[in-house]
Amino acid sequence: MASVEYMDSRTLFRLSGVALLLALVLQILGSILHPPTEEVVDVLKPTYGPAHLILFLGWLLVVLGLPAFYARQAQRAGRLGLIGFVLTMAAAAYHLYLLLYEASATPLLAQDHGTQALIGPGGRMAHGAGVLGPLSFALLLGWPVFGIAALRADVLPRLSGWFQVVAFPAAIAGMAIFILLPDVLAQFPSQTVQPVGLVYDLRFLGYACGGYSLLRESAVTQASAGRPVAQPAT
Repeated sequence: MASVEYMDSRTLFRLSGVALLLALVLQILGSILHPPTEEVVDVLKPTYGPAHLILFLGWLLVVLGLPAFYARQAQRAGRLGLIGFVLTMAAAAYHLYLLLYEASATPLLAQDHGTQALIGPGGRMAHGAGVLGPLSFALLLGWPVFGIAALRADVLPRLSGWFQVVAFPAAIAGMAIFILLPDVLAQFPSQTVQPVGLVYDLRFLGYACGGYSLLRESAVTQASAGRPVAQPAT
């Protein structure tokens, strides 16, 4: 029974590592396809819906892979790690809702002249109609908290924690740029080089660093498990 449980945990870590690495690839691809703004003119572009669907799949992989990321360091991360994990998973679930909304409902609303004003910046139906309101900002605290817990635990690569910590002030700066310089951001060909895209890249890089560690540890463990045990000399 013990060997079966051991094999199961090893497989879980391996699959979670692959999920977190693939999530980074989808995040970059989705941000490349994402138009530069959320204005109606960009929502009507053919890449808007597919970009959000790809980003949705990336976040789905994060939701699937992050529990193993946390489990690997849970004993050393303590209560801070648990709080950060819960907040991060809640934020991930919220992103799943937002991205699915923007991949499906938003383009449909943009196609009708009577509803276009609802989805533009500041519109009543923009970004899922702001379901969580101010609480959505509170979920951002999960980024640095989970990152600090990872640094304190010192189990996974430290970059996996630092990328999450740095993403928080980067997000604040990105919001300020978005508010102060919207016309400048509109000049970029896609979201991949904009502050919002780079912020999410940092987060996903952190998850990917942890995912690579999980995958590598599983491979080393598997190699060790398959190595023949030397018999004592008689």
